[in-house]
Amino acid sequence: MLQNLIKKILVFLLIVPLLSGCWDRLEIEDRAVVLAIGVDEAKPGDEKETSNATQILNLNPRTNKRLLRITVQIAVPGRIPLGTGSEAGSPSGEKPVWVLSSVGYTIEDCLMNLQQQLADRLFYGHLRVIVLSEAVAKKGIQNENDFFRRQPQVRRTVWMVVSKGEAADIMHAMPQLERVPTLYLLATLDHAREMGKLPNNFLGVFFSQSSAKGQEGSVPYVQLKKESNIELSGLAYFRDDKMVGTSTALQIGHYMSIKEINPGGYSVMHELPSGTRVIFKATHRTSRITTTIQNGKVHVNINCQMEGDLEEKSDKHFSITNESLKKLEVKIERDAKQGFEKFIQQTQMDGSDIFGFGEYVRATQPGYWNKQVKTKEEWQRQYVDINIDVNMFVKIRRIGTKSQSRNLEVTERGSEEVD
Repeated sequence: MLQNLIKKILVFLLIVPLLSGCWDRLEIEDRAVVLAIGVDEAKPGDEKETSNATQILNLNPRTNKRLLRITVQIAVPGRIPLGTGSEAGSPSGEKPVWVLSSVGYTIEDCLMNLQQQLADRLFYGHLRVIVLSEAVAKKGIQNENDFFRRQPQVRRTVWMVVSKGEAADIMHAMPQLERVPTLYLLATLDHAREMGKLPNNFLGVFFSQSSAKGQEGSVPYVQLKKESNIELSGLAYFRDDKMVGTSTALQIGHYMSIKEINPGGYSVMHELPSGTRVIFKATHRTSRITTTIQNGKVHVNINCQMEGDLEEKSDKHFSITNESLKKLEVKIERDAKQGFEKFIQQTQMDGSDIFGFGEYVRATQPGYWNKQVKTKEEWQRQYVDINIDVNMFVKIRRIGTKSQSRNLEVTERGSEEVD
């Protein structure tokens, strides 16, 4: 009898925790769902807007002169479009997001000051985009990284981008193709990644790159245009927590080729000695990076192979033959090699190894790394002077249906191939 009683008590005690239910639930109508956050430097006089919600005593302005302004997009319940038709979303003329701003000394300080203005609790589980102004990124984002790392609601698949100009301008943009501005910016980045125009550099990837001893982080670099459309202008790359440079849009393709990220999505115009201009589009990339130690210095060798299509030619008299294709491949190889080397030298001048060559040295040359490098700071110093060789191999796989049909017609007539 005693054993049966003990068993019943144990079963009851095991069931009791399950009876609590959703004790900490928070209804979605009681949440202020943050979709996007923009971070800018505050302007002189903006300190008057802060409510000092986090300060017991007034801070000494000499110890921290940097004041931030954040701009957030908060979803308005009932106005987020549920489909393509106007009847499925918000009523005509009503905005689906509420754009608010706040001033503070840190991200958390700004958000707590903003919380004082809202009835609902801020919720970051649906945060999709973080926009940093170029001015903030250049001065360092250590505080911003610390907040987003510690916040458990922020997903690692969030896109973090650097904007040319004010991040608040992107928060206020109203593009015509999407009723929710954040979703348009998100679609711009996601579709660019799918088309091979952008690497998969999410927030979590940026954290991982920045934490590595032999690599630096990079994020997309965007620019707002006149019609509220957002241009992907390049990559913003960092040294530690400070942005030190940007690439062009085409150099994103160089970066992805070296990192062997597919598919290929960039088209490049090449001018032949005859003056004919042709456009080559890379479709697939393979890359092999090897490291050696020569005369006490790191030597990196990059063998990159690209396959692609001939998209266009400006001169109808330019004959597409096996010989002309071989010459065109050599021309593309030479131009690509020059472009790759120029971009690598640019990152060396800035001391930012975004390609992760240092990680290859750590993996393949552990003895050298443990004796001569050891720290990230030392690799940043050595990266400026290491020797890097680039070898390009280009293969044109397709030349277009027009050329193929003409070649077939000429072959049937038994004539020479002309175009």
